[in-house]
Amino acid sequence: MNCLLDTHVLIYLGCGKTDRVGRRALEAYADPGSQIYVSQISFWEMAIKINIGKLHIPIGLKNVLVLSQQAGIQTIPVNNNHILNYQSLQVLDTHKDPFDRYLVATALSEKFHIVSSEQKFDLYDGITRIWD
Repeated sequence: MNCLLDTHVLIYLGCGKTDRVGRRALEAYADPGSQIYVSQISFWEMAIKINIGKLHIPIGLKNVLVLSQQAGIQTIPVNNNHILNYQSLQVLDTHKDPFDRYLVATALSEKFHIVSSEQKFDLYDGITRIWD
């Protein structure tokens, strides 16, 4: 199974806060048959939120980058297919977060499941969210 981690899941895993991650999400993450991915957009989101004071990562962003790579999590770069899928997504009044919407576009492009506690991902056709 190919899984795309939401930003908050990557932070929890990187900081050792697995108690904050859903049971099914942890199972998918630990499953040797799963391939785990993170979007480069998630690192950008963290950098922005750190800079404006909305996020503090005790181990630092650089260590999240290093640890995710050491854990075998593959980084998906921003690419034109994701951007075009982002542009074609229906704009939902209840879900305008550009980072989440980019993850939706990426998951749809790559046929990934999204690992997230955010129920708003369930609003999109073709998205399978893994959590509880």
